Amino acid sequence: MKKCVVLLMALILLLASTPAFAWDPVGITTGGTAGTYYPLGGEIAALWMKHIQDLDVSVQSSGGSKDNIIKLNNQEAELATVQNDVMYYAYQGDQDFFNGEVIDSFVAIGSLYPELVQVVVAGDSDIKTIEDLKGKKVSVGAVGSGVYFNAVQLLEVSGLSLSDIQPQHLSFDESATSFQNRQLDAFFITAGLPNPAIMDVASKQAVRLIGLTEEQMVTLQEKYSFYVPSLVPAGTYSGMTEPVVVPSMNAVLICHKDLPEELVYQMTRVLFENVDEMTHAKKEYISAEYAVTGIPTPFHPGAERYYKEIGLLD
Repeated sequence: MKKCVVLLMALILLLASTPAFAWDPVGITTGGTAGTYYPLGGEIAALWMKHIQDLDVSVQSSGGSKDNIIKLNNQEAELATVQNDVMYYAYQGDQDFFNGEVIDSFVAIGSLYPELVQVVVAGDSDIKTIEDLKGKKVSVGAVGSGVYFNAVQLLEVSGLSLSDIQPQHLSFDESATSFQNRQLDAFFITAGLPNPAIMDVASKQAVRLIGLTEEQMVTLQEKYSFYVPSLVPAGTYSGMTEPVVVPSMNAVLICHKDLPEELVYQMTRVLFENVDEMTHAKKEYISAEYAVTGIPTPFHPGAERYYKEIGLLD
């Protein structure tokens, strides 16, 4: 009898010392190191590792939204930050963006913050409209990035195509460096406000953002419903003396659909219940209420469970 009691007590102690879940290491793929995705992904990963026992998260830089979706599909990462428009293209198997291949191996955790399509020119540039980019050297973003797709669409509603400009396929930091070296007339960046790469450029020279006319914005929204107009206040960057209206989308946190439900539930809960611990400027947008907006794909069951618990989803 004593032997049975000893064995029972040993079993209880063993169970008490064993974590409820043993998580496999996961990776989150983000964007270029000079963009918003990379540092924000780092803070989110740190938050998860602090509050979820025995979870190891690595943060990867990447070529942007399309690259991230492909990496998830190839199981090179488990989580990613992407634009909601590129998510839509993947699920639709868009011919122009994914060569007709439907990619639905990922699902949403939630929207994080609005991303604005910012077209940067020098403060004293004679470029006043998108049409004025004709014949100019313009960075349209890294190949496979959401920026590239946005650039093509904005050129399109302005009556231009890539063949009308001298396109350069550069990352955020490469665009900033080339612009400072006067190797570019303009560059596209899709990111939240303010963007670090643009701020770096503006610290050395005055810059302006090029917006769309009201008619161009309407045309853009009619063809691409995920766009909404956003106001960039005067003074956002050095040299901006007037406010500018630009198109914007949502940055979304996604994951591979095979991630365990309990893990994604904990990730979702920890992110939104501990966001005050973050220091990144984008934390002001991050909330469960915002997370359920602008999502063009299904939610992961773990995220959906959390939103239902707090009354945001039926």
